[in-house]
Amino acid sequence: MKKIIFILIIFLSVVGHSQVTSSAMSGIVKSDTGETLPGASVEIVHKPTGTKYFSTTGSDGGYAVQGIRPGGPYTVKVTYIGYKTTEITEITAPLGNNLTVNVVVQEESNVLSEVIVSTKSKGNFNKGRTGASQQFSNREITAVPVTGARSINAITKYNANAGSNGTFGGQDSRLNNFTIDGSVFNNGFGLGSDSQAGGRTGSTAISLDAIEQLQVNIAPYDVRQSGFLGSGINAVTKSGTNEVEGSIYNSFRSNKKDFIGSKAGERTVVPGKFEEKIWGARIGAPIIKDKLFFFGNVETIENISPATTWTSTGSPQASAQVSRPTFEQMQTLSNFLQDKFNYTTGPWENYDSERISKKFLARLDWNINDNHQLTARYVFHDSSSDELTSNSNSLGFGNRRTSPLAMSFKNSGYVIQDNTRSVVLELNSKLSNSWYNNFIAGYDKQIEDRALQGGGLFPTIDILDGSTTAISAGLDPFTQGNKLSYSTLHFTNNLTKTIGKHSLLFGANFEYFKSSNLFFSGSNGVYTFNSLSDFYAAANQSANTGGIPSTTALPARLQFRYSALPGAQEPLQIFKSNKLDLYTQDEMKLSDRFKLTVGIRASAVWFADTALENPAVTALTFGQGQKFNTGEMPDTQYLFEPRVGFNLDLNGDASTLLRGGSGVFTGRAPSVYLSNAIGNNGVLTGFVDVSGSALATGGYGFTPNPNEYFIPDTPTLPTTFELAFSDKKFKFPQVWKTNIAVDQRLPFGFVGTVEGIFQRNINAIHYYNANFDAPVGTFSGPDNRPRYARTDGGVRVNDNVSSAVVLTNTDKGYFYSSTFKLEYPYKKGLWGSFAYTYSSANDLLSPGSIASGSWTGARSVNGNNDLPLALSNNNTPHRLVGILGYKIEYGKNVGAATSINLGYIGEQSGPFSYSYGGDMNGDKVNNNDLIYVPKNANEIRFQSLSVTNGTVTTVYTEAQQQQAYESYINQDDYLSTRRGQYAERNGGVLPMLHRLDLSATQDFYITIAGKKNNFQFRADILNFTNFINKDWGVTQRVTNTNVLNYRTTTTNVPFYQLATQVEANGTRVLIKDTFQKNASTFDVWQAQFTLRYIFGK
Repeated sequence: MKKIIFILIIFLSVVGHSQVTSSAMSGIVKSDTGETLPGASVEIVHKPTGTKYFSTTGSDGGYAVQGIRPGGPYTVKVTYIGYKTTEITEITAPLGNNLTVNVVVQEESNVLSEVIVSTKSKGNFNKGRTGASQQFSNREITAVPVTGARSINAITKYNANAGSNGTFGGQDSRLNNFTIDGSVFNNGFGLGSDSQAGGRTGSTAISLDAIEQLQVNIAPYDVRQSGFLGSGINAVTKSGTNEVEGSIYNSFRSNKKDFIGSKAGERTVVPGKFEEKIWGARIGAPIIKDKLFFFGNVETIENISPATTWTSTGSPQASAQVSRPTFEQMQTLSNFLQDKFNYTTGPWENYDSERISKKFLARLDWNINDNHQLTARYVFHDSSSDELTSNSNSLGFGNRRTSPLAMSFKNSGYVIQDNTRSVVLELNSKLSNSWYNNFIAGYDKQIEDRALQGGGLFPTIDILDGSTTAISAGLDPFTQGNKLSYSTLHFTNNLTKTIGKHSLLFGANFEYFKSSNLFFSGSNGVYTFNSLSDFYAAANQSANTGGIPSTTALPARLQFRYSALPGAQEPLQIFKSNKLDLYTQDEMKLSDRFKLTVGIRASAVWFADTALENPAVTALTFGQGQKFNTGEMPDTQYLFEPRVGFNLDLNGDASTLLRGGSGVFTGRAPSVYLSNAIGNNGVLTGFVDVSGSALATGGYGFTPNPNEYFIPDTPTLPTTFELAFSDKKFKFPQVWKTNIAVDQRLPFGFVGTVEGIFQRNINAIHYYNANFDAPVGTFSGPDNRPRYARTDGGVRVNDNVSSAVVLTNTDKGYFYSSTFKLEYPYKKGLWGSFAYTYSSANDLLSPGSIASGSWTGARSVNGNNDLPLALSNNNTPHRLVGILGYKIEYGKNVGAATSINLGYIGEQSGPFSYSYGGDMNGDKVNNNDLIYVPKNANEIRFQSLSVTNGTVTTVYTEAQQQQAYESYINQDDYLSTRRGQYAERNGGVLPMLHRLDLSATQDFYITIAGKKNNFQFRADILNFTNFINKDWGVTQRVTNTNVLNYRTTTTNVPFYQLATQVEANGTRVLIKDTFQKNASTFDVWQAQFTLRYIFGK
C-alpha cells in the first residue's frame, strides 16, 4: 500500500503557483559532551490537537520533519539509549519557516531525574530564514488597532516595505500574490487596485477572526513561493483542537459624537449619516479527540456611510470640503435632465452609500494516522458596494468627482459585487523517515458583476470648465453591460527528501484560469462638452425634436461602442490560460552556522485560442510598418526562476546572523491585460470616436438615445475600431531581487535588523500605441517639444482606428530600499517593533486596467510612445512603522486582563505629476503633457482669465497671471528646483503623514471546570493622533496638478490660463498653494467598540 501511495504522489508531482501552508522543524541532537547522536528518536507533538510527527537522527545527528502545522505550542521529545529523555516545550513554528531546534541530552549517570528543558521563540533569530519576510502571529493579528472588517491589509500595512494602497516593493498591488491555506485569493482578473478577493467592495473574503498566522514575503528564496513581484502574502486559517472553544462578537460605530471627531485643524467636520454593524462568531471543536477536528467562522457587515464628503459652492448644507461647481449649477442641471429627458440624476452631495458583506468558513482537519494529515476548507463570501462614477479618462474626459474641481451625481454611480467561493484540500504525508509529501488541490471562483444605483440608462456627459471636468452627469461609462466571473483550478505537489545535511525538494504546480468578461464600455454613449452653455444648447435641440441628434449645437467629442455580433449579442470575452511549474531545491546545512539554499523553478504558460481574427485589421499597416492579427494570442512562454539564499550565524551563538540571497521572481499578469486584446478587436464591437468637423459630417450630435441613431446599417461589419493587441512575445512580469541583511541581538532583549533590497525589472508591463502618428513639428520658444497634428486623422496612422494599444514588456525600471528595524519579542506581556524604510521605485508607466487608459494615463514630454524612466506611481520614499503592545493579567479563577496596543505609520506617499490641463501638444490626449518650468514666468504666455465669485467677476491679465505663477513656483519645493527644465513624472509627492492608532481591551473572566469564560470590551480608535490634537493626523491634497490650462497656439507658441483654487470660504482665486488640508471624516479620529464573549480558552 505504501508503495502505491508513493507512486501516486510521484505521478501527481509531475502533473500538478505554489505557496507554503505548513512549517518545518529540524536540528541536531548532541550529547552534553558535544558528540552527535545518530539513531536518536525525535517526537514532535502539537499540543492543542495531539498531532504527532516522528523522525530519527541520521549519521550526523540531524533530524528534519516537514509539513507540520504552523503555530503551536509544540513539544520536542528526544530519546536515546543510555541518555535521559529530554523535552523542549513551548515552541512556536512560524508559517513557511524551517525552525531550527537543537537538542542536548545528558547521560543517565550524569542526572538524577528526567530533564525537561523549556525554550521559547527567538523571533528573527531563525537559522531557516534567508530573504526579506515578516511573520504576524495570532497575537499581533488580534492586537493591531483596526476598524471595520479587520481586513488582512490592516495587518500587512505594518510591514516596513509596504506602501499605500497595498503595494509592496514599489509594485502594483495586483502583482502581489495572496493565498489562504494554499488557495489563490487574488483579485485575479485585475480590476480595481486591491490585490485580494473582496477588495473591490472594500471587504475581505475571510474574516481576520479566522486567521491563525500571516506571512509577508518580499524576497524569499524558497522556490515554492512564486506568483508575485511585490509580496507573497500567505495566511493559514485556524483549526479545531481538542478543546471546544470559540467566540461571539459584535462591533459597531456610527456618526454619533462618541464615535467620531469633529475638528480637522481649524475646520469643523460634520459627518453625514454613518453606521456600521458587524456580527460574527467562530467555533473550534474535536469531533474525535486527537483525530478529527472542526473549525467554523461566520461574519456579516452592514455599512452605511457618506458617499462623498464634497459639497458644491454655495450649498445650504456646505461641508468643510467645497468643490468648484455651484449649488445652483448642479440643481439646475438635475432639474433640466428630469424635465427634458425624464432622467433622474439623484443628489450630488450629502448622500449615503451602502456596503454589505456576508461570509462563512468551514474547515476539517483529520489526523488519518501518524503519517498522514488531511485538511479540507470551504469559503463563501457575498458582498456588494455602492460606488461613485469612474474617474478614468479612457472614455470621456475623466476626473469627474471627489475633488475641488468636479462633481457628479449619485445615479452616475453603480453597485459592484465581489463574491467568492473557494474550496481547498491538503494532504501532508510522511512516506518514510526521509521522504515527505505535501499535496494541495483547490478551486476558487469570483463574481464581480455591476448593477445600476438608479436613474436608468443615459449617456455619460462630461462638462468642462476651462481645461478640466467640472460636472459629470449620466451613467458611468463602464457600467452598462459589465459582468465578470473568473475561476482558478490549481494543483500543487511538493516532495521532500532529507539526505544528511541536504533537504531536497521536487515540486510541481498546475494552474488553470478562466474568465468570462462582458465589458461593453461606452455603449450608453459618452459626450464631452466644453461648457454648460454648449451642453444646454445641444440638449435643447435634441429635446425639441423628440430626441433626434442635435445638428448645429454639437459636443466637443463623442465616443460610442456597439455590438458587432449578429442580433446585437452581448460581446462576451472568454480568456483561458494554463501554467505549469516544475521546480527543485537543495537546502544545505553545511555546518551548524551556515545554511545555503539553491533552487530553480521553470514555468510554461500557454493560452487557449479564444481570440478572433478581424480580416480588416489584419490588412492594416501600423506605425513603423507593424502588422497585427487580432486572432493571435501570445506565444507559449518559458520562464525560469533561479534562486540562492543563505543564513550565516557569524559567532555560532545566534547573536549575529547574516542572511540574504538573489534570484528571479515571476508574477501573475492580471488577466484583464490580455483580455483587453480579446475584447477590443473590432469583431465583437465597433467603436465611434469623433471630434471636430467629423461630428457635423457624421451627424454625431447630442441625443439621449445614441443606440437609435449611431449604429451603422451593417453593424456586423464595423469600419471604425478601438483596438488592443498583445505582443506575440509578451511574457508574464519578472524581476530580479537581491537582498542582504544583518540580525543582531541587542542588550535588554532587543533585536536589531538592517536590510537592503535591490530589484530590477526583467519583463515589466508596458504599453505603446501602434496607431500613433509622428509629430508634425515642434513648438517655438524655450518649450520646444514635439507638436502633433491636433486632429483625429492627423494623429492616427489609420484614420479609422482611434487607437491600437499594444501590451508588451520592458526591462526598464528598478526598486531599492534600506530598512532599519528594532524589535522587542514578546516577554512578560510587553512586545513591539519600530522600523524606518527609505526606498525608490522607478518605471516607465504604471498601468491601469484598460489598455487605452493605461497608455493615455502616462505622462510625457515627447508623447506617450516615448516615455523616460521616472518615479513610479507606487513610490513611497519614506516610511516609518511601529507596533507596541502591553498586556497585564490579574486574578486566577476570577480575574481580568487589560491590553493596550498602539499602531503607528508615518509615510510620504501620493506621488503626482505636473502636467498641462487639456491637450497642449495636439496628440488628442488630455492632461498628459508634463509642464515646462520657466526660468521666469515671463517665458509663459497667458490669455486673460475671468473668475466669478457670486455676482462679482474678476478679469486677470497676462501680467497678473505671470506674477501669480512666479509666486506659485517659488513656494513649491519641487518646481522651484526645476527652473528651465521639464517637470518629471511623479516629481512631486505629498507631505509626510503621521498616524497613531490605538486599541484598548478589557477582559473579565471566570474559570468554570478549568475553562475560561471571557467577557471582553474593546475600543479601537483610528487616527488617535487627531484625538490627542486636532491639528495632527490631517491629510493634505494637491491643489491642482494641472497648474496651467492650455488654451490655444498662436504662431507656434502655446497660450495658457493659470489654474484657480477654492478657498475654505468657497472663494475662487488664482492658484497659490501646492497643498491644501483636507477636512473629512478620514481626517478626524474614529472609534469602533466591540463586545465579545470567548469560551473554552
